[in-house]
Amino acid sequence: MKINKRFLAAALSALMMLGLCSCGGGSDTTEDTAADPSKPYAGHTLYVANWQGYNSDADYCEKAFEDATGCAVEHVYFNSYEELMTTLMTGGNQTIDAVVLSNNYTQWFHEEGLIMNVDPALIPNYELVADVYKDLAPYAVDEEGNLFAFPWCNGTSSIAYNPDYVDFEIEHWSDLLDPRLTGHVMVLNGDGDDWVIGCLLAGEDSDDIENVDIEKVRAALMELKGQLLGFWATNDEQIMPWLAGDFWAGEIWSGPYTELINNPDTNIKLVHPEEGTVGYIDYWSIVEGTDEFDLACEWINWIESTEQQTAMATGVSEAYPGDYFTYTPINAEAINNLTDEQKVILQLDPMPTTIKLLPYIADPELKDQWTDLYQEFVS
Repeated sequence: MKINKRFLAAALSALMMLGLCSCGGGSDTTEDTAADPSKPYAGHTLYVANWQGYNSDADYCEKAFEDATGCAVEHVYFNSYEELMTTLMTGGNQTIDAVVLSNNYTQWFHEEGLIMNVDPALIPNYELVADVYKDLAPYAVDEEGNLFAFPWCNGTSSIAYNPDYVDFEIEHWSDLLDPRLTGHVMVLNGDGDDWVIGCLLAGEDSDDIENVDIEKVRAALMELKGQLLGFWATNDEQIMPWLAGDFWAGEIWSGPYTELINNPDTNIKLVHPEEGTVGYIDYWSIVEGTDEFDLACEWINWIESTEQQTAMATGVSEAYPGDYFTYTPINAEAINNLTDEQKVILQLDPMPTTIKLLPYIADPELKDQWTDLYQEFVS
């Protein structure tokens, strides 16, 4: 099954009017949930791999799930999907039960036998997912129709700049090449984002990456590399250099952007260039060989529930109140239930006009070429 990327991008643009990644702080709740022997998974431990601070370790998700099931949830944090793949290939698959993957990695992990096919009937809340996010090939469904990845959020990362340090208006990715910004630009240390940004700089179409002139992209990325202060991989690695006045312009996740825009001492402006904004869909998958398959299914079912998706989108939790990072829901009911005020709080102005999803490269030789280019860029 082929994905119509133009249709998906248009649909995502419409749905994202109802929610985009925003950010508060982290909860201060630290007390452990006492194990309840009457709960169905008392005495069990679920090991999940994710980026630190990315929703699932928030109390309203992790501790609420522990409350409901009686299990303990332990997070294994990673800083790149290559690191996660190495961990799973070298024995981590014996301890990690479920993993978060972006849309350009799900198929790769599946082909390596690291994540498993799952009958969607075992994840009842999958039926609540908005149709635009369901059964997307090659990101979640293989050629035989097997489902191996379950969407749980989506979003964009675009350009932000600080008008206190930048005395001209930034409108395009190419504006990051202005010599006045040299040494003060940052982008994500992530191959998918960097491939898209390189294509946007080179005037190439990342949606058709098999036919892109990779040498033009290489030249564009090497020029951008000369502008960089460095790369970021976490929320703090974006926020801290911005607050310090070192990071003036570059790619930023929507969550840190919202935290910075809500800081009265910070000046920041978000730009969605007309040529394109980096977009992603993130998934949960179950690790092949897990001995907690049923519990992992319960976990993904919880992640896709209306209750959890609403808390994720709004940062509101009655059981565990606090200030939380918030993310775009994929649950249709959670999307539809957002109030106009909540949509404003989610900082949806300006809206992206063109979304470029992180590309999946099927051909192994071509993938190696693009991976080598990424390594050249970030080294």
